[in-house]
Amino acid sequence: MKQRLSQQQIQKLAPVQLMLARLAQLTQTELEKAILEEVEKNPLLELDDESAEGRDSNEQNDVWNEENVSISSSRRSSLDTMDIIQAEELDFFDRLLIQAKESGLNDEEIMLAEEIIGSLDEDGFLTSPIQNIAYKLSVDINKAEAVLKQIQKLGPPGVAARDLRECMILQLKANHEEIFVIDIIENFFQEYMDGQCDKISKELELSNEDMAYAKEEISKLNPRPAAGHKDFMKKSIIPDLVLRKKDGRYYVALIETGQPGVKLSDTYLSMMNTKNLDKSTQSYLNTNKQAAQWFIQAIEQRKRSMIAIAQAIVRRQQDFLAGKREHPLPMIMKDIAEDTDLDISTVSRVVNGKYMQTPTGMFELRFYFSERTERQDGVEASTRDLEEDLIKIIENEDKEKPLSDEALQIALEEKGYKIARRTVAKYREKLGIPGSRARRKK
Repeated sequence: MKQRLSQQQIQKLAPVQLMLARLAQLTQTELEKAILEEVEKNPLLELDDESAEGRDSNEQNDVWNEENVSISSSRRSSLDTMDIIQAEELDFFDRLLIQAKESGLNDEEIMLAEEIIGSLDEDGFLTSPIQNIAYKLSVDINKAEAVLKQIQKLGPPGVAARDLRECMILQLKANHEEIFVIDIIENFFQEYMDGQCDKISKELELSNEDMAYAKEEISKLNPRPAAGHKDFMKKSIIPDLVLRKKDGRYYVALIETGQPGVKLSDTYLSMMNTKNLDKSTQSYLNTNKQAAQWFIQAIEQRKRSMIAIAQAIVRRQQDFLAGKREHPLPMIMKDIAEDTDLDISTVSRVVNGKYMQTPTGMFELRFYFSERTERQDGVEASTRDLEEDLIKIIENEDKEKPLSDEALQIALEEKGYKIARRTVAKYREKLGIPGSRARRKK
């Protein structure tokens, strides 16, 4: 075997970049938790109360101007802060969908999650067979089952169950209940519902005390996992950024209310300067000091990245923000990456699960992204525009003679879209709209 030398370029991420990649994908609440965990783990880090207070009182005005737009990267704007931190209340199902999107699912899995959550009844039960959902979206049944299990972990225990038995089992497992209690519902559900406790006790060799305990715990289960969690349903989303318009100018502020500040520990820094400190202790402190500095740098880079990305989005989406468009202009993450000199991966992590309060409502930063679709008239349009027009065409069609995909293609072409019949079918299926035969009403 011959040995051969070769040169390769291998890009390795610096420790700060690795930390930034981890912190960038966290929501505001998750970041607060991560900071407290890091302070507890690293002795060279400590909470900085003065920094936290400064965020509530100090104001920086680092303003840029472009096309009559001004963005403030101050940590707190001089605008009405009480108005800034108000959050929109979401219902149970909206909150569940947001959790699913923030759980690391890919695009296909998010599509499945939307269909599953949309098929839940008011009590939180899945009313459509998972096989039907998989068939409708043309995905593997195993993948659909996996997404269902993920959703069942996100909401209150028992949500997205397919029947009462599964609902009870999910709750018992979430409560880490005794094995024999779970066994009763898993294997003797009908007997238990029929009151045949003596038969179950004999089969499972349970004592009277065990059966009494099981009955008590089972009686505590919630048969309506969605309807019974009003506190869960009223959870609010706190925006990470706020956009306000004043005197014809837009201002973006990063909201850091409640986020603890961190700094290097003065006590341990002094210890490091002590003479005759043994090598192992010195090495331990140096290692943790470096890690603490990287962590602080990563937090600051996360803030700068969020502000830069928000600024770039506002630059490109002024017409939508001003109410001149129904949907944002077509924009992909590569556009924002080029505008900000950030990696696409960083943009993707930052926009996922981060919300910006705007004069027209609160939106996830990811909401502003959509693919371009080609139009014959040269007008810039997004796939959202096309989908909206497709929905309107189908809503206004003759219900006794619904339009075929070819007819839909012609109708869209009349609106200026340059589109193939296969592409029309793809968007129709994506929107969950059945074919012309299934839409026909006599």
